[in-house]
Amino acid sequence: MSMKKRFRTITVCAAVLMALEMPLTAFATGSNTNLDQIQAETDKTNQQITDTQNKRDQAAAEADALQGEADALEAKLGEYTNRLSALNDKIDTAKAEIDSANAEIDAAQDELEAALIEQEGQYDSMKDRIQYIYEVSAGQSMMVMLLSSGSFSEFLNRLNYVTGVLEADRTLFEKYQATVSTIAEQKGIIEDRKLTLSEYQESLKSSQEELDALVGATGAAADAKSSEAAIAAMSVAEYEAELKKLAQKKAGLEAQAAEAQAALAQQLSAGGGFYEDTSGAVSASESDILLLAATIQAEADNQGYVGRLAVGSVIMNRVNSSKFPNSIYGVITAPKQFTSWSSGMVSMILARGPNEGCLQVAREVVAGKRNGNWLFFMTPYYANKFGIVGYQ
Repeated sequence: MSMKKRFRTITVCAAVLMALEMPLTAFATGSNTNLDQIQAETDKTNQQITDTQNKRDQAAAEADALQGEADALEAKLGEYTNRLSALNDKIDTAKAEIDSANAEIDAAQDELEAALIEQEGQYDSMKDRIQYIYEVSAGQSMMVMLLSSGSFSEFLNRLNYVTGVLEADRTLFEKYQATVSTIAEQKGIIEDRKLTLSEYQESLKSSQEELDALVGATGAAADAKSSEAAIAAMSVAEYEAELKKLAQKKAGLEAQAAEAQAALAQQLSAGGGFYEDTSGAVSASESDILLLAATIQAEADNQGYVGRLAVGSVIMNRVNSSKFPNSIYGVITAPKQFTSWSSGMVSMILARGPNEGCLQVAREVVAGKRNGNWLFFMTPYYANKFGIVGYQ
């Protein structure tokens, strides 16, 4: 049926949808060639992104592992340092006890020497008294001195006096002997304690040397691991920077692809011609409906019912158009058309199954429901950038 070309557009959510009632002409060769080049570069960039992400993830895992080892070494270093600190405290305590024992030994030695001197003096005095008693002036014997007493009472008094002096000397001498023995015994005990403390201190010093070596070795190992982890983290940062560049490159390629698509749409809609009716139901298998629903979900799951119906309408309008493949699979998998297919998102959704809302829309558009006769959609940003007018 001959009639003037009509150009209808309808806005659904954030997508710009362009309906083309076009002359039956082929796609522009220049636009397709440009899209081929852009798609090839996009595929290459996507592969570079995947490779870089894998390298980044590997470097991040290595950095995490190295940091984990560094943290473990730092914890071990902290443990050794605490043990060394406690050991140093024990060494200081042992040294203080040894110093105290030395002071006690010195004091006991002074007491012993003083007691020995006093014992010696007492012994000398006792000898002098005994000698005096037994060797009285003029060579009198003890017996003579006693027998020369004027009376028996005087004799007993002299005998008691001599006996008392001798007994007092003996008691005093025994007392000093006991004092000397006690002091000597205490000195021996203190010296034994000092020896034990000295041996204990030496064992502590040996342990201290071992811990010093462990602290030094562990500290060096922790520093080395921290350096390795820092280097690995730098690699991660480098990969992140590379991914940022690749993302910018991909965004640029997407912009070029959008421009090429816009040029193609504008060329197809230019001039007069015949109106192509793309409405109507299409025979589709269950696998076709699942593929269609997964694509609708990938492209417009967050756009609500109207947005989902718009994407479904674009796909089904293309199936019924002479300018596109005449099957759902052919339209969706056509090169350089649906990014969600080439990126693998549709396959991921198919693996877990499309949601019920998107399945409902898929069945409706297959049955012939449409909310427009558009064949293309893009964001308003690109539509404005590339001078597409009259859209909604």
